[in-house]
Amino acid sequence: MRKLADLKFCAIVPVYRHESTTRKVAESLSAQGLAVILVDDGNTPEGHAILEAVARDVPETTLVTHAKNGGKGKAVISGLEKAFELGYTHALQMDADGQHDALAIPFFLKAARKHPEDLIAGMPQYDASVPKAREQGRKITNFWVAIETLSKDIPDSMCGFRVYPVKSVWPVAKKIRTYRMGFDIEILVRLAWAGLKMRFYPIKVSYPEDGVSNFRVFGSNVEISWTHTKLCTGMILRLPMLLWRRLKAKK
Repeated sequence: MRKLADLKFCAIVPVYRHESTTRKVAESLSAQGLAVILVDDGNTPEGHAILEAVARDVPETTLVTHAKNGGKGKAVISGLEKAFELGYTHALQMDADGQHDALAIPFFLKAARKHPEDLIAGMPQYDASVPKAREQGRKITNFWVAIETLSKDIPDSMCGFRVYPVKSVWPVAKKIRTYRMGFDIEILVRLAWAGLKMRFYPIKVSYPEDGVSNFRVFGSNVEISWTHTKLCTGMILRLPMLLWRRLKAKK
């Protein structure tokens, strides 16, 4: 068990087409005493200039830049790599569009300090702004995740608000090649396969009317479907180990 004094926290914020809301997100994180790692995932030159200004103005903010857009997953992986290089023990992943309730940050950091070896993840509580197709799609994904892990230990696999214990997560994350919307799903399933304990807590999520969405109805759903196909295959290959772990947990 790590001592509280040894814990070092940062936040990872992948940014693509959300430059206008990034400053507010970065400032809310900095106000909680967090160093911030912004990942510019191939934004326009104008967008990059905005992020450079945020990194310059907000204390302890580092900017990681991708020459071209690689997807949210690739951005988070780059952020985790930088967090690992800089010696952070924990990294809070938060979207740049402001949909996650920043008031929940202290609670999640407190939970991470109480359970430093575990992954702390958000379980979204939607308001009326949530697109119904996204809400239903989430239910389908969570059904498949229960099959892929042979458990109900992951009540939500798509919320992009979570605190990673970096040392445990980085060896798994750097091997993932799902770089877009399927990343949040795949990393939790693979961490579950690795035996990492996860704790889920509610977080309010809203979708601003004028918000910019990077979700593509056809392309994103195809990638998520392919992600589940890969994970189901992986589950079959790991079936003896998963069944043994289930039986052991019941004893």
